[in-house]
Amino acid sequence: DVVGKVDPSLARDLAREATEDQKRLWLMIARNAARAGERDVVGKVVSVLQDCGPDILSIEDVLPFLPDFAQIDQIKEQICDALTSYSSKIDGYLKEMNDCDQACDVLRQEISRLRTHQMQMKADARCAITNKLVLNAGESFYVFPSGYVYTETALRQEVFPTLNLRQQERVVELEKQLQAMKNDNNNGNYTKLQSEYDGLIAAECPLTGSIMVDSISMGFPESMEADEAFALARGHIKTKKTRGTTTAASKK
Repeated sequence: DVVGKVDPSLARDLAREATEDQKRLWLMIARNAARAGERDVVGKVVSVLQDCGPDILSIEDVLPFLPDFAQIDQIKEQICDALTSYSSKIDGYLKEMNDCDQACDVLRQEISRLRTHQMQMKADARCAITNKLVLNAGESFYVFPSGYVYTETALRQEVFPTLNLRQQERVVELEKQLQAMKNDNNNGNYTKLQSEYDGLIAAECPLTGSIMVDSISMGFPESMEADEAFALARGHIKTKKTRGTTTAASKK
């Protein structure tokens, strides 16, 4: 080891200045300190612990370097520090667990509230996408807490492109299964499949949820169509020029 060949004080200075693998360097220094001689091995290793600080090495990291005859009194202070650190970490973990339990309780209460939540819709409510009267649309519709209402077809067309490939495949599969079971909607399996389908296409309101936020980076439909038309026209002009050049060359 290079660390073992340099002066111990210089090795410790280099370890302090290191930005990477500090723990590995200090472990090498502690191991070489234990190998340096048979006298006061424990004192030398403890000195390394004191130099590097508790944030890098602790007593359990250097225990393999200590001789079998080492007395616990020699490292009692370091053991107490380690136990205090463990106790503090345990208290922190317990606090995090309590916070998680409280958050879970709040979520359970919210889920329970949403299961019995009722919403009122005006008789002349219109689909937020097609502007059609949802009661006259002749199909299912969805009402969101945001107040927006969507027919099933319009919502599906709006949300489907934003789903990942696996979700899209599942939507298509569920539609086929629901269509096959349409006349037997009292079946418990039908209700389960319908609930899964609703969770995919109606997880959130497309005009007030993450779908709308993600669409900020997209261009407006009119500008996108204009860009596509311009690109097609430009490509057509280039093609004509290329063909004209080829014809001229052939005539020569």
